[in-house]
Amino acid sequence: MIDFTQYEKLKLPDVAEFERGKAGKIYPAGSSTIQISATRGQIGFLKQAGEVEAKDVVIIPIAGVDHYYLNVVLQKNVADFCRVFQSGLNIKFEELNNFKVELHNFETQQAIASAVKQLNFQAELVDQQISDMQLFKSYMLSKMMM
Repeated sequence: MIDFTQYEKLKLPDVAEFERGKAGKIYPAGSSTIQISATRGQIGFLKQAGEVEAKDVVIIPIAGVDHYYLNVVLQKNVADFCRVFQSGLNIKFEELNNFKVELHNFETQQAIASAVKQLNFQAELVDQQISDMQLFKSYMLSKMMM
């Protein structure tokens, strides 16, 4: 049953395995990344399997945790985490053990992930429409000034 009000407050090691990115290693699709060197708290998501840079930590959710949902929660909580645990420009790898994560039941996780994906898709469509209009405007202005 979908219930947005019921969730557990956990730490990152309770819901995912994570390791510093290694050159040449292929990480699975659906993994999240967090930049810990020279960072402003950038969170990434691997849509397909691939390598990550050494300045990133790869976060692989355990079974029972929706991959995209975890990414959404990481994005939601990263500013608070950085405010407390970031030292200078970097985040110490060990401090990721203190990253707070709210965990809903799996059905709610899927609903949240689906809603955020749909919103992101709509935002991408609007961005494309704006880009197309700017291109059209440039074209019309160039024809007008001939």
